Amino acid sequence: MVCSNGAVTLKLDPDEPEGYQILEIVTFDPAPALEMLRGSWPDAVVAVEEIGVGFKVSAPFPDGELVGEVRVVPWAELSASHATRVTFRSPTGTAEDFLALVERIGLHSVNYAVGYTAWLDINPEGVSKASALELVRRRLGVEPAQTTAVGDQRNDIEMLRWAARGVAMGDAPDEVRAAADEVTLEVEQDGLVSVLRSMLL
Repeated sequence: MVCSNGAVTLKLDPDEPEGYQILEIVTFDPAPALEMLRGSWPDAVVAVEEIGVGFKVSAPFPDGELVGEVRVVPWAELSASHATRVTFRSPTGTAEDFLALVERIGLHSVNYAVGYTAWLDINPEGVSKASALELVRRRLGVEPAQTTAVGDQRNDIEMLRWAARGVAMGDAPDEVRAAADEVTLEVEQDGLVSVLRSMLL
């Protein structure tokens, strides 16, 4: 199981207390990125992931957007330790606003992706779903030609290009669909079902 946009890889194990075993964690120092982002958007909130716990946040996020324990902490505590993922979010902005913001401030030495709305995920440099899946592929001995990936957001682009068969959901942004080998129906139309059925045939 690849989590945190590739920064965390787990192995499901019912014998473990939490039901899984952590195989790999890749972290980075979030301080430089947080310093660049601080004050760059009026109502932005920040979340720093704490693996197995939840998130440290600068202010409350909209209900249901974060999973696990969520703690509001002083800004200095957000960058006090290495992290797997940092999320920068605005309830009022758009994805286009954040794409322009990233272009303007120029994030360096990190990997980042803007979501379907004003949501920016920042990960360690060189880490993506694709990089983590390549390690999983090698661990399992799966041939590259037998890989399939399905995605619907900008943080899936590298993964779609990595897979032998990259499939974009029908409601994915244009650049995601352009990165895929094929496009299926939208999420609400159960587009994944036809992909899974085709793999069984």
